[in-house]
Amino acid sequence: MATKKKNKARKFIKKLANTRQRKEPAGKKKKKLSSKTAKKSAKFLIGKKTKKMTTKKSKTAPKKKKIKTSLIFYSLAIKPKEGMIRAKSAKISPYLLDLKQIEANKKITAQKEQTTVQTISREIFGSLNKKQNTINKSFHTFQNKLKTSWQKKPALNISLPKISLPKISLPQINLPRLKFPQIPRFKIPEIKIGGLIIPPYWQKAVLGFFIFSLVFVMPFALYDHYQKLEGKKNLVLEKTAQALWHLTISQKAASATDFYYTQFELQQAAYEFNAAKKEIENINLLTKKAIALIPHYKKQFTTARNLLSAGEKLSSSAAILAATFDQINNEFNLENLNLTDRLIILKDNLNLIMPDIESANNELQKIYLEEIPDEYQDKIKQLQIALPLFKNTISEFISSSEILLSLLGYENTQRYLLIFQNNNEIRPTGGFIGSFALVDIDKGNIEKINIPGGGPYDLKAGLKVSLESPLPLRLINPRWEFQDANWFPDLPTSANKLIWLYEKSGGPTVDGLILINATFLEKVLEITGPIELPEYGKIINSENFFSEIQTSVELEYDKEENKPKQIIADLTPKIINILLNSDKKQFTEILDLLFTSLNEKEIQLYFTNFILEKMLLRNNWGGQIKKTDRDYLNIVSTNIAGEKTDAKIKQNAYLETDIQSDGSIINTLTITKTHTGQEGEVFYGVPNLDYLRIYVPKDSQLISAENFTNLPPELFTLLDPSIYQKDPDIAMFEMTKKIDEESQTEIYYEGDKTVFANWMKTNPGETKTITIKYKLPFQLNFGKQDDNPSYFDLIKKTFNFANNDSPEEKYSLLWQKQAGKRNFHINLKIKFPQSFNYQAVYPENLRKNNNVFSFNDELNTDKIFAIIFSQF
Repeated sequence: MATKKKNKARKFIKKLANTRQRKEPAGKKKKKLSSKTAKKSAKFLIGKKTKKMTTKKSKTAPKKKKIKTSLIFYSLAIKPKEGMIRAKSAKISPYLLDLKQIEANKKITAQKEQTTVQTISREIFGSLNKKQNTINKSFHTFQNKLKTSWQKKPALNISLPKISLPKISLPQINLPRLKFPQIPRFKIPEIKIGGLIIPPYWQKAVLGFFIFSLVFVMPFALYDHYQKLEGKKNLVLEKTAQALWHLTISQKAASATDFYYTQFELQQAAYEFNAAKKEIENINLLTKKAIALIPHYKKQFTTARNLLSAGEKLSSSAAILAATFDQINNEFNLENLNLTDRLIILKDNLNLIMPDIESANNELQKIYLEEIPDEYQDKIKQLQIALPLFKNTISEFISSSEILLSLLGYENTQRYLLIFQNNNEIRPTGGFIGSFALVDIDKGNIEKINIPGGGPYDLKAGLKVSLESPLPLRLINPRWEFQDANWFPDLPTSANKLIWLYEKSGGPTVDGLILINATFLEKVLEITGPIELPEYGKIINSENFFSEIQTSVELEYDKEENKPKQIIADLTPKIINILLNSDKKQFTEILDLLFTSLNEKEIQLYFTNFILEKMLLRNNWGGQIKKTDRDYLNIVSTNIAGEKTDAKIKQNAYLETDIQSDGSIINTLTITKTHTGQEGEVFYGVPNLDYLRIYVPKDSQLISAENFTNLPPELFTLLDPSIYQKDPDIAMFEMTKKIDEESQTEIYYEGDKTVFANWMKTNPGETKTITIKYKLPFQLNFGKQDDNPSYFDLIKKTFNFANNDSPEEKYSLLWQKQAGKRNFHINLKIKFPQSFNYQAVYPENLRKNNNVFSFNDELNTDKIFAIIFSQF
């Protein structure tokens, strides 16, 4: 043991001596520390007490014992420190073990996650590979079909017949000899380029080589270009096929209302179209010039370039549109975007794509259909027809969006009177006013809505004026009140009267009117589905809407509470809430219904703001009587005391226009009504009593009126005229009134129109026909030019009708539809003399038979008809 300890001590001392050794200069041997010095170092490590003990023992102990003693004291000094280190290590080791365990767990978790990710990746790549294989297979099939159809096109081979001309021998003529002055010979000069001189014979050689190239080398060069062009064609076909494939997928995605995937596929289609277009554009200049010289190839080149360019622009525009719908209909955005925000997004993006739509439309009109494979020609034709209509629709939406934003209170809160018109009881602006609401709208949200349970009758007690009713209305009420104030077919005139009477009844000032026909709500329920009214024990849907509401309003309401319109007050907020919180599919359908209803006058608007009202009228949403200097017709029915019988009336109208040889025009209008109701039937089993007004051009002359109903004058007598004051508008119309003695037809002016008015009574189960004949105030004068352009001047300008040098004259008819009137059949015939020749017609589906143009269709909105005549 002692020997081992000595050996350890010696090794430690040597090591310590080596670490304290100084560096010696080069060439000199290094000196080792003596054992004495090492001992001193050991003593220094042991401490002061150890030093004293060593000194005392060193005097008596022999020399060898000194080292041993020093080692003992050294070991005594070192051992306590080793113990401290071991103790600390013992405390730290559990923590180190925990850390190692944590690290090991992390590694195991990471390995598991990596394994999971690898498994998912393999599955994803496997499914993508399957999908890619399916797409590639379909694409190659489609490409082969496209190539086959392209290659099957017959080549154009033209063989010119050989023509042999007969030999002609001319007589010999001896002409006198003429002496010409000598012309000096032209010498090719030397050409100097810097210090280089090109001699004349070199120039001849260069010229010869150039001619040789044109004659012999150029055909081979053109053949090379042709080969390259064939290669380009294959590339173009390939990329076009890929674009069409993406378009097909996008169409399926759009049908599933997956607008995000639709957008992605359309962007891919636009990319492929653009790549194909670049392949064509990268053809070098020489090849383009060569193509331009061959008409067949020039048509192919132009058609391909325009089709690809139009395809790229349409695909890109459609992708933007899909992204817009995805943004609007996104579930997150539905909660964070109000209706006006969504309209602004849609309007801005439509503005963005409008230039590309216009450019694509122009390019499609310049293609040659005969250069397109037969199986695609019909689709291109459809696109050529549909794209201008789509462009006009976008343009109309952009212009009308400002009106909608103002209507929905985008900048300021708006207050409106929302008027519900029951067109089962027809009135001039759409129907009898059965109910109304006062609505505050801010940024598309309804902040406040108040619907009186008694409807317009709640205003009677507060009405501070007593106006004398228009004569026909005295049959039911001598005083003119709010529910009957929509008396004029011109909506701005009726709107002003409604607002005036509302304010005179104690109502607040409003920013405008929104008139809604009951048939519009019926169509809304077709989209939204049924609505439950548990407090009434009813489920209202599109099929029972009229019957349930009319039954509740007229028969089932609480007579003591006397709020017959309360069911409308309870139903309306629920319909509005569904409209404002519609899902992405319903939102699109409702938006489409909204624009259709505005065009068909199922919804009409009026603004007190002059600028907004002007915009409204320009978009034909204001229900105005339109102005024209040509022929005009508007048949306006007013149901007075006929209950809800207009739901059972089937009507058709036949207008025959006879243009005389002197250019004068005589119109014969025949109106037929059939009452399909049964006598005694609730709401419908009474006679339909219609105060019928026919609006025609001002100063038209009545020739005859037949089969109208005469009512006794005493039915319209006021018992005490002194308590009523006259309305200035009615008084002005009555000042111009005349009565036709034979038919008792009223004739008067209203605005810039002449009105023929009389009663038409149709009993249940009866068919009634009336006829009215009148002469127009103008005639066709050939060669005369009008200073004021008419509707037809605008049509002619729009459609570029051809002019010729012969004198011409135009006939046009504007036939307006009454708001709220159910669509009815019209039959129009325009006769003209044999000496007249027509130059153009509008619309194109006007059929001609000898000297008669005819038109048969339903009147669902205002229609214009026009013909340009010339004389032989």
